[in-house]
Amino acid sequence: MAEAGYKSLISYKLAQIAFDLGWDFVPQYYKKFEDSRQRDQIKQALRSHKQNIVEGSAERSLSSKLKLYDVAKASGMEALEDFEDILRLENLPRWNKDDTRLRNLRQIFEGYSSNPSNSPILSRPSVTNVHEVLGRLEGKEGLEAVVNYLIDLLIRSGYLLDRQINAVEDKHQREGGYNEKLLKRRLDFKRSF
Repeated sequence: MAEAGYKSLISYKLAQIAFDLGWDFVPQYYKKFEDSRQRDQIKQALRSHKQNIVEGSAERSLSSKLKLYDVAKASGMEALEDFEDILRLENLPRWNKDDTRLRNLRQIFEGYSSNPSNSPILSRPSVTNVHEVLGRLEGKEGLEAVVNYLIDLLIRSGYLLDRQINAVEDKHQREGGYNEKLLKRRLDFKRSF
């Protein structure tokens, strides 16, 4: 992949939005001193989710690529579970993947629109921006919106990571791994003498 090829991966784009929004949201939700461990764990899971996609896409070894994508997926699922816990503990509903509010958020922050000229993409998702997109939400409604969007982002990114993992596994099965290719080139070189 090219130097910044990972930036064209939709899994990375969704992970980056989740990272940006999560890093804004988590300190606002987990405010107390005793919440510091939970706050740090979620932020690190979101960071690991995004960064392991970057590192995996740059890796030449297919087995290393698989490991890094797997860590990215696991980190995303860890953060996903934390956000699902928030909905459960706060007694808030989980939105359906086709909910119009999610569609609106996707259109604004991800640029999914049938008419791109009518949908300005906000530069960086934040709690405030999510609330404004959905009608200046406050309190529990605002919490519900942000957490449901984070869940949606992580589910979709995880799904795409699964597809990337499957593609790398198929390539590894067809072509072999990096070390196998090096050995084959070395043996071919030796045979040429």
